[in-house]
Amino acid sequence: MHTLMMVGGGLVGLGVFVLVAVLLKRSAADGARYFIVPWLAASIYNLYLGMTRAGIPFSVELPILVVVFGVPAAAAWLVMRRGGAG
Repeated sequence: MHTLMMVGGGLVGLGVFVLVAVLLKRSAADGARYFIVPWLAASIYNLYLGMTRAGIPFSVELPILVVVFGVPAAAAWLVMRRGGAG
């Protein structure tokens, strides 16, 4: 359940970045591009919390990191590919 909430939060975050970029008269692709690094940091922090607070081994957390980061990052890539003109 936590993984789904993180993925959903990432997609909402992407939407916020894109919305702010459009409101600032930038392209949607710019918002998606600026989203990637903060989302990677949040995803790695989620991995860290899973290992330290929940006691989940790294070998179990790594595939979860791929999903948590990968799904919103793939959506951002699609926005960059298709929504480049704003």
